Amino acid sequence: MRALHPEAQWFDEARFGLFIHWGPYSLKEIEASWPLLDKSDQAIGVEAYEALADEFNPERYDPKAWARAAKEAGAKYVVLTAKHHDGFCLFDTKTTDYNAVRRGPKRDLIAPYVEAMREAGLKVGLYFTTIDWYDPDFATIPIAPWLASPKPNVYDPLRWWSFHQRFVEQLRELLTNYGRIDLIWFDVPGFGADRWRSHEVKRMMLNLQPHLVINDRLPDAGDYETPEQFVPLHPPEEWWETCMTMNHQWAYHADPDTYKPLVALLDTLLEVATKGGNLLLNVGPRPDGTWPEPALARLEAIGAWLRHSGESVYGTRRTPAHFPPAFYGPMTVKGNTIYLHVRDIPRFPLELREIGGRISGVKLVRTGEPLIYRTEVISGFAGGVDGHHSVQRLSIDLPQALLDEWNTVVAVEFEDLPVWPSGRG
Repeated sequence: MRALHPEAQWFDEARFGLFIHWGPYSLKEIEASWPLLDKSDQAIGVEAYEALADEFNPERYDPKAWARAAKEAGAKYVVLTAKHHDGFCLFDTKTTDYNAVRRGPKRDLIAPYVEAMREAGLKVGLYFTTIDWYDPDFATIPIAPWLASPKPNVYDPLRWWSFHQRFVEQLRELLTNYGRIDLIWFDVPGFGADRWRSHEVKRMMLNLQPHLVINDRLPDAGDYETPEQFVPLHPPEEWWETCMTMNHQWAYHADPDTYKPLVALLDTLLEVATKGGNLLLNVGPRPDGTWPEPALARLEAIGAWLRHSGESVYGTRRTPAHFPPAFYGPMTVKGNTIYLHVRDIPRFPLELREIGGRISGVKLVRTGEPLIYRTEVISGFAGGVDGHHSVQRLSIDLPQALLDEWNTVVAVEFEDLPVWPSGRG
């Protein structure tokens, strides 16, 4: 499960991106779309919800400011909700009048976003849900109750295929009207690949933009897996990405006390990188288009750390399964270098136990300063080409004066990174 096009390989090196959930729902500080359902604890009714489209007028929307904030945060790509389950399109479309050009904003909100992100050197992503509760033809095929449209359901498969044609046409518009798009982030399939004609849809998309990366929520057609709001204990073997909120919901909410601590967000980024995935961290802009200060503060702090220690995150891969150094913290690998992320003040020298290979140097990543280290051969075991493999213990002196406020990164460089026999460790 991965895209094969050479211009899609950036995804497996990015490690950090930003998700943006934004639309008329931000006016009420409620979650995107779900308050349309009666069972939601934020339910406001269909008429009241859909009327928000006429009130939505983001006078301070500045996508170039968004791009600067994303760039300074160290993100490599950004994904914006072009259409959520409520069916409101932030882009110009011929398929429905329920869009930003014909309702409140009276302008296309996707075009300047795409241009700004591209100018900033960021990969451009668009969220595009499969379900559409505004379109009456969507509510013509039975679906799980929690995904069912709030509008009356009338069984009529032919009408559902009329909806599907509009679904495909909206995708075509997004991939032909805005220049290069790097990623499409589908959501909530609800049906299987045959119902969505996933393979035909993907073929159409790749015919338009062959480099495109597509997530797994277009059934049976994705390039990567998308665990949501958690980091898997045992991560997928192929490409994957965890999407996560900075506070308690995807859409804008003013309460600053619901935001996760800075250190927790950085720890999540490092855990995801250690396991070879990407973190897609969410921002919910205000209805006027500005980003909340608690979100900006956290992104600025993450960006400041990545500017001096990002080499331990970007382009790294997960630690080999049988590498057994017994280091109790996040660890990433790039080339012949192992990066140790020290989250607590060490009372003793750092240790890596039972490592093989010849070490060529140890340094503090933030400054490049060499660190004093010692190696000691501690044992050997049967295995390998010659039936014997020497292992050693590495001790690293890390003066407390050099420690970073959040996370100190130590790079251990090998002449050749050892490959451990299967089953060892």
